[in-house]
Amino acid sequence: MILITGATGSIGRALTARLGGRADVEFRTATRDSGAKRAANHVTMDFADAASVAAALRDVDVVFLNSSQHPDMAALQGTVVEAAREAGVRHIVKVSSGNAFTGPDKPSWVGRAHADVEARIAASGMGWTFLRPRYFMQNLLGLAGPISAGTLPVALADERLAPVDVRDIADVAATILTSPDEHDARVYDLSGPESLTFGDVAKHLTDVLGTPVAHVTPTLQALVASLADAGAPGWQQLHIVEGMTIFATDGSVAEVSPDVELVTGHPAITIERFITDHKAAFAAGNGHAS
Repeated sequence: MILITGATGSIGRALTARLGGRADVEFRTATRDSGAKRAANHVTMDFADAASVAAALRDVDVVFLNSSQHPDMAALQGTVVEAAREAGVRHIVKVSSGNAFTGPDKPSWVGRAHADVEARIAASGMGWTFLRPRYFMQNLLGLAGPISAGTLPVALADERLAPVDVRDIADVAATILTSPDEHDARVYDLSGPESLTFGDVAKHLTDVLGTPVAHVTPTLQALVASLADAGAPGWQQLHIVEGMTIFATDGSVAEVSPDVELVTGHPAITIERFITDHKAAFAAGNGHAS
């Protein structure tokens, strides 16, 4: 039995779709939302509610551990880790941030929180695998409005990244969850197949959409101001500042990792294919995956 936490997140949705197509896999999904209509294999699980965590973990062998960013993320995920150990779970597959972010001394509070949880898992006696994905290609869908109007606003100039498609992260996770012993004590660095500037991304958008898209570079101060105006909490603003600073100063974010293909057996999705697959969303400017 596999438990998928964060099932309504971008990775969780893709992972549920992958596993849902396999008759040989038994899994249940878990989210904090108890009001929405869910499938029969869904349970309500609030990381801060010990009873709901214990109930969700009943008879579970392998846990996919993922959650949205939160100031108490390390403590909340740590509670799940301890409950999983007590429940007899044998393996945890945890999603962290990329290698440039995740570590006890990294300049990212999110990355330090992930490192804290990783350390708890490694010391728990359970089997483990850590996934460290890079910048999500799906983040571009949040910019569908300006893209449809002809601009790609990202506060980076000529810095390169190797963005990864969430669908590849889900494929990696599905492979590991169904054969965890083969991936025990492994850390996978998940990137796309190309090192790209956002100018390169704008060119791919132009070519696929058939209309000009130009990369523009707002200042980091302007980005933070827009987040504040939109009501983003301070911890989220700090995460964006720290993340953009890492992207601008740590050259490792541009390195292409072979780990997606190593685990899944297929090449990582290109930015051109990602844009093509979501062409309708970018053209409409609504940010909804097509």
